[in-house]
Parts: sequence; structure tokens; C-alpha cells
Amino acid sequence: MLDKLLATISMLSLVVFMGVVTVFVNEPDLWIIVIVVLIMGIYDFFREIRSESQKKRETSDV
Repeated sequence: MLDKLLATISMLSLVVFMGVVTVFVNEPDLWIIVIVVLIMGIYDFFREIRSESQKKRETSDV
């Protein structure tokens, strides 16, 4: 449970940091790159969290 909490905090801090960087630099190309990379990172984050939960359920059923 603690690993999910720390992972969530780190993902939120990454999003906030990249938001601050893009606001202060204010370049459209940077906005596009940051949005695409954050979407990929958030997708991977949720996929890993979901697969970890499924693995724990499978081992507890056996």
C-alpha cells in the first residue's frame, strides 16, 4: 500500500514540475512534447499499478 502512495506522490510531483517548467518557458513545442510524454508516463503508471494489484489477487487466491 505504501508503494502505491509513494508512486502516486511521485507521479503528481512530476506533473506539477513539468507544468511549472512549461508555464515559465511558454513554448508551444515544449507543451506538445511534455503533454505526450506525461500521457505515456501516466498510462504506464496506471498499467503497472493495475498489474501489481492483479498479481497480488492471484497469489492470494492460490
